[in-house]
Amino acid sequence: MKLLMITRKVDDNDALAGFTYNWVKKLGSNLDKLYVITWQKSDSTGLSENIEVISLPEGKFKKVFYLQKKLFKILPKVNGVFCHMNPEYTILSAPLAKIFRKRIVSWYTHKSINWKRRLLEVLADKIVTANVASFRDPMFPKKVEAIGHGIDVNFFKPLEIKREDDKFIIISVGRISPTKDYESIIKAVGDIDNNNIVLKIVGDVILDFQKSYLHSLHKMVRVMNLKERVVFIGWVANKNMVPYYQWSDLLINMSGTGSVDKVVLEAMASGCVVLTSNEAFVDIIPRELMVEKDNPKALAKKITWVMGLSNEEKNNYLIKLREIVIKNHNIDDLSKKIIKKFDEK
Repeated sequence: MKLLMITRKVDDNDALAGFTYNWVKKLGSNLDKLYVITWQKSDSTGLSENIEVISLPEGKFKKVFYLQKKLFKILPKVNGVFCHMNPEYTILSAPLAKIFRKRIVSWYTHKSINWKRRLLEVLADKIVTANVASFRDPMFPKKVEAIGHGIDVNFFKPLEIKREDDKFIIISVGRISPTKDYESIIKAVGDIDNNNIVLKIVGDVILDFQKSYLHSLHKMVRVMNLKERVVFIGWVANKNMVPYYQWSDLLINMSGTGSVDKVVLEAMASGCVVLTSNEAFVDIIPRELMVEKDNPKALAKKITWVMGLSNEEKNNYLIKLREIVIKNHNIDDLSKKIIKKFDEK
């Protein structure tokens, strides 16, 4: 089978696009040929010869023009089009795909419902998502199928050895944005009178308006006298994240996106206990690992509870969490499920 994939960016060294690189690599390993058109400049280093990455030029109008040009050339050669995440890719590729009678399978995971997502529903032949909470209120329920996320469980895996220091390391990963509610995590750490707790925030701002939020977090840390306990790491490439998960005792995710956040699944696969307020995980992880958003004191109590778990209790959680990812969210199964959608009628 030959497919065309349209996505934002493919780059193994990029903090945000690194996971897409793994998806492309895995999809390509199950196909005769995979063309990948990317909205931003990409790097195909390390990908197999049957994967061809095509980056669109700078400028919105140029991108749209060259996308149509590439579609006209590639569509006759492929069995279908896989549009990854952004609804615009489905909207822009659909007219020619329909003319060439090529099936469109679209991936979307977000609680947001706007006109673009509604139009995606109309134009896509099949919509795949991580779980039911990641694609809400569909107009055409029969088009939508939850197939899990794509985590490389052979890469994101636990260490056999454990740290021998007395630190309790908490990690939180993602873009620095108010929707991630980092202030609640910082306040919760400050509420716990234990200098052995260290919070590592991995990520940075994407948009300029988010810089003021980052500055406010730095100010909060200074005012609360937590400079020795809260560390801002900045962006880390996805391929370099494994040690951060492995050497941490707890990942906290306070995301308000309402979709299955892959960093939680990566941590679960890597041998790290997780706490999250993300409603998309209510039916995925044990209920006691869910926390209330915008409630630092409740979060502090939950952190203290995790710290008090016996080794046996903690290991039971770690085994259960990794099994959830292996069973429902591993990249090998996901890639095969996506490809299978192009054989369906």
